[in-house]
Amino acid sequence: MLEPITLDDINHDHNSNTNSNTSRKRSYSTDQVLDGEEEGDVSEKKERKGRKAPHELLTDAEKKANHIASEKKRRQNIRLGFDQLIEIVPSLTQGNRSEAFILQKSVDHIRHLINVKNDLKSQIRDLQGVLGEA
Repeated sequence: MLEPITLDDINHDHNSNTNSNTSRKRSYSTDQVLDGEEEGDVSEKKERKGRKAPHELLTDAEKKANHIASEKKRRQNIRLGFDQLIEIVPSLTQGNRSEAFILQKSVDHIRHLINVKNDLKSQIRDLQGVLGEA
């Protein structure tokens, strides 16, 4: 037969659950603090060794020199692209060095090529129609 539950039994169960939860929380909190301290100790040890993050290895002068070199390379690549456009676009000559002029003439040439291509496609369709009728 089942025994009746008394108020003392409920209070005892509640207190034991509370204590066990508290102890779990405390141990969890202690673990968190210890983990945090361990991580802090490790990072402090790394800093004490004098190691820097990869982006901090360069001095300001070296960073500036790298920036200048990469910007120079970027400008050189742009100049090379404009030189190639001058070679390809028939209406441009080496004397035309205005970048805006080079771009405008390049756009005009590309539009002309697109029109020629469309005209050729139209002629192909017409010729296929003629051959189909014959």
